[in-house]
Amino acid sequence: MMMGEKIDVNITFDENNQIRVLSADKYRDTENLKGECIDFLKKIMSFNDMVSTLTEVLDQQAQKIEDAKLKAVGARNKIEGEEDNRRKREQELKTLLNEKRLMLERLTFEFESLQKVEND
Repeated sequence: MMMGEKIDVNITFDENNQIRVLSADKYRDTENLKGECIDFLKKIMSFNDMVSTLTEVLDQQAQKIEDAKLKAVGARNKIEGEEDNRRKREQELKTLLNEKRLMLERLTFEFESLQKVEND
């Protein structure tokens, strides 16, 4: 402010005989604005609480989905492993079967040879 300027201050008394620097209209407007600001802050806080709750619920759902994905991957790996085990087992059984057939052929041939020798 420049020197020599006058400050226009209007000092009044309200209905409760308290000293007011603002006029009654400006004071009421200021009090109304204060009330609206408090209401706005309450709404913002309520909104913030709802957002926090929503975030927690979404995080829980995301964790459930992640757990389900892991279970599915584990089950798929188990199935693939079981398929491999079955193929290996099938191959082992085929090999064993071939060995037994060869043994049967050898023993059959030996039996027939012994029968020929016995008959002669």
